[in-house]
Amino acid sequence: MTPAGEEVAAAGQGPGRPGADASTPGQGGHTPCAATLQAAETRRLYARDWAAFEAWCATWKRNPLPASPGTAAAYLALLARRLAPGALARHAAALSDRHRRAGHPAPGDDPAVQALLQAARVAHRAKQDAAPSARPFSRRTPPPSPAELARMAARCPGDLAGLRDRALLLLAATGLDREALLFLDRGGVRLTDAGVELILPRLAGEDSGEATSTQTVALPRVAAVLACPVRALEAWIRGAGLRFGPVFCKVDRWGNVEHGRLGAAALRGIWRARAAPARRGRRRPDAG
Repeated sequence: MTPAGEEVAAAGQGPGRPGADASTPGQGGHTPCAATLQAAETRRLYARDWAAFEAWCATWKRNPLPASPGTAAAYLALLARRLAPGALARHAAALSDRHRRAGHPAPGDDPAVQALLQAARVAHRAKQDAAPSARPFSRRTPPPSPAELARMAARCPGDLAGLRDRALLLLAATGLDREALLFLDRGGVRLTDAGVELILPRLAGEDSGEATSTQTVALPRVAAVLACPVRALEAWIRGAGLRFGPVFCKVDRWGNVEHGRLGAAALRGIWRARAAPARRGRRRPDAG
């Protein structure tokens, strides 16, 4: 479905919204077919969005129903990095619909969630105003999915470059902005027995390297040790002996950790190298 179609689905008739019910005959006793099809499509999208939210909650050990406003806001903030405002609003509406039908307060009515949706709309309009002739979505090959990132991380070796790349891949698999992770500093990482708190920058634009503000993201430790982004980050920091400076820095071909921060081009090189099968003699992805 196109972004415009997603906006229509988000704003269309759904449970709890005023308007004619899809099963109510129109004038002359005829069922309004367009309204019926729209309501059915809305229910289908809501069910899909709710299933995605439940899966995310199961991964991060959060309660989906009723979900706290903080849980809903954290989930929608992750989606806001890759979805258009209309699609993001539909996800929020799906969460609210399921809560209302279960007799719980709607997360979409919370001021924090409303502020997040408004901020997404403002940022989208600002981006369009800055580049009115640019296409809103790239037609290039889509980035790896979370499942693909996890598989790539599992193939990383145990050397320093492998520890760094495994941490990067698993953190990206949680939905964190990949370019923002490159600007993560050691002072913005707080490891605890329960998980990690990261202070990440909000970038002004793709590959801009300009931070407009910061956000704090909390990630828990997960039971699967090899798939835990917190343990992977901890292993990289400990192995590299990082005490200050950028978290994701260069590793030269001899395995020495440098203080230079990785760039977006280096990140794409890591993605390509870790996605391809290991080949003897291939240059390691040291991200020069």
